[in-house]
Amino acid sequence: MTWTPALSAPVAVFSVLVMFLAVGAPAVSAQEADDEVRWRNAAELTYLLNGGNSISSTLGLRNVLRRSSARGEFRLDAMARRTDATRTTRTAVGEGPDDFRIDEERETERSAERYSLQSRYDRTLTPRTFAFGGLGWERNTFAGFNHRTVAVTGVGGQWGEEERWEVKLGSGLTYTVQRDVTPDPEKDDSFAGLRVNLDYTHQLTTGTEAELQWVVDGNAQEVSDVRADLVQAVSASLTDRLAIKTTLQLKLDSEPPVESVPLVTPDGEATEDRVLVPLRRMDHSLSVALVITL
Repeated sequence: MTWTPALSAPVAVFSVLVMFLAVGAPAVSAQEADDEVRWRNAAELTYLLNGGNSISSTLGLRNVLRRSSARGEFRLDAMARRTDATRTTRTAVGEGPDDFRIDEERETERSAERYSLQSRYDRTLTPRTFAFGGLGWERNTFAGFNHRTVAVTGVGGQWGEEERWEVKLGSGLTYTVQRDVTPDPEKDDSFAGLRVNLDYTHQLTTGTEAELQWVVDGNAQEVSDVRADLVQAVSASLTDRLAIKTTLQLKLDSEPPVESVPLVTPDGEATEDRVLVPLRRMDHSLSVALVITL
């Protein structure tokens, strides 16, 4: 990612937030300060291969690192996923219908690709409240943007029952910098906004856990510009370290990026003009992954 002056704004917001959480937040008791720090790392691997008449492969990697203590929790979530599809063109070469051979040409193309890195720190204020801050980066050219950087700071509330379920509901201010594959002259590529996020985990049975993460971002400069990201997952333990996880993700962009497409006449004749057409508003993905927890 190339550093530009526009990126300095979200980085500055995040830096101020870290200073506030580290210095300005209420001091914890000596007992809390000495509380044991707990680390947890979960790596997910997804691989799908189709062969025969249709050839495609999908590889997904994700790693979630958590550091928690009485003071708060830090989470670092890195993800990469790509899909390659191979197109086969068959041609019959010969003297006639009874004398020919089949030539095949295969061309492999990238049909989906996404990378993201998300960080968030929740600082405990009281048993029911917390302050949080985060910085996230994402690249998804097939969804229309080369990169999107979002800085967020806010407060929230938390409820739950130890080792059974937990709910965190927060709201805050954001600053977004987005560079589209095809720039839209009618849109700003950086803007302030508002965010509401919900995190819910529930231990359904011994070894079975359900998770839900819902993030809604709104553009404060254009109220009709809203993005939502909903992740629902269920994991079942195989051993103490291994689990199978099924995840459904829905992503909505009310005003998606645009792409440039050639203009043809109603008769199908090509013209020299091109027009900007918005991409689809909804993206969805369903995956099954092997999770290794350390």
